[in-house]
Amino acid sequence: MYVSVISVLVLLGFAAPSAAFTLQQYLSSVANNHPEILAIDATTGQYAADIQYADGAYDAKLEHNSFSRVAGYYDGLQASQKYLKPLEAYNAEVFTEYRISDGDFPVYEQEYATLSGGEASMGVKLSLLQGRETDKNRTAMASARLKYKKWGQESKLAQSEFYYSAILAYLDWVEAVSYFNKIEQLVTVSINRQEGIKKRVAEGDVAEIELLEFETRLLERQSSLLSAERKVQANMQKLRYYMHNDHSAKVQATQPKSAAEITWPASFNAAVQTRRVASHPALAAKALEMQDLKQKMRLAEVALLPKLDIEAKVARDIGSGPTSLQDTEAKIGLYFSVPFDRTQAKAKKSRTQYEIYALESKTNALRQSIDAKLQERMVNLSYAKRLHDMQAKQVVLSRKLFEQEQRQFEFGSSDFFMLNNREADAFQAELKALTTRINVFREELAILKINAVLDHPFIQQTLRTNAG
Repeated sequence: MYVSVISVLVLLGFAAPSAAFTLQQYLSSVANNHPEILAIDATTGQYAADIQYADGAYDAKLEHNSFSRVAGYYDGLQASQKYLKPLEAYNAEVFTEYRISDGDFPVYEQEYATLSGGEASMGVKLSLLQGRETDKNRTAMASARLKYKKWGQESKLAQSEFYYSAILAYLDWVEAVSYFNKIEQLVTVSINRQEGIKKRVAEGDVAEIELLEFETRLLERQSSLLSAERKVQANMQKLRYYMHNDHSAKVQATQPKSAAEITWPASFNAAVQTRRVASHPALAAKALEMQDLKQKMRLAEVALLPKLDIEAKVARDIGSGPTSLQDTEAKIGLYFSVPFDRTQAKAKKSRTQYEIYALESKTNALRQSIDAKLQERMVNLSYAKRLHDMQAKQVVLSRKLFEQEQRQFEFGSSDFFMLNNREADAFQAELKALTTRINVFREELAILKINAVLDHPFIQQTLRTNAG
């Protein structure tokens, strides 16, 4: 007539061991290399690669340049190799070069001429105004590191959302299975009672209409059982997603503890009582984003300065050749550039200022939103607990009324209609108590989500603590 919950779980591919499938076992399965967690880790690797890429702007490089005349009056040829190493400070660059030439050069190319052993040189180039404090490369490096840290906060939010949904699915499953078990008990009792009613109708103790009334109620309860069974299966499918391919967990997964028996880990209870608005990952991410904008603002301000670079170089020729090339040379060069119209630089600075203003406003709005949501959930939690306490008292009273009605029925001073109503009231009170208890957990879970504490390290620490 109906399928038991054990049969439902077996049909879904779960074996039937003796122990209940606890939240601890479930979280252990969920935290075991779930694709969503792996995707977050992979994204972290992408930001780490961005840091490496930005650092690459300061990689050393080797340059080679050579030319040779193949026709004409002059036959001069030259080859040079230059090693350059950019430095972060002062937008500097150190270099060393070796070049050698042979043959004759025209007068306007005498700078290519060297002694027979070639010329060795070394020098440094740095910025005195624009680029001295910061430049595009240093800003890119700082930005890459800030974005990495920002993603670290955003990943906490993503992980917390994932574990919130996973634990919520477990609570839904607990409620669905507990609901099913309650209805199953009621249907079983009703079927057993049906035989007694048929016997009493046959003996003429009760009217046949009471049997029809009872069978109508029984059919309604069996229909509710079928609906509850479907809900169990639907929630089991959700669990399958979060447990993905963990077969060991599926072997253990039969039924959870009843809604009246489940409890939070101690770390969950402590986190529910702790306000974390000031250290919220979303606000921390906004703070890092603000640092990134301020780095861009510095770059925009520096871009308004004139360009003044200085280069110092020392060179020495080796070997034989013209006397004019035999002494050590020391050169100092200056490069100066100032744009009269700095439209683009001013526009970038103005845009960055507006971005900072907008981010400040968004951060304040986010802080207020988090605080408001937290306050709302705390109020909801208080009412959920009070409602559960009241419903628990209602269960006791409804059960007493049903027991008294049952005794009156046995003495013949009541009828099936009243008995069924009392039984239905008691049953509904138990179902409401079941739901109100789960709702307490849902409200507490929502608080953990708002505080964004359900990240992967928190779950792992919880599992280790409970295992110990």
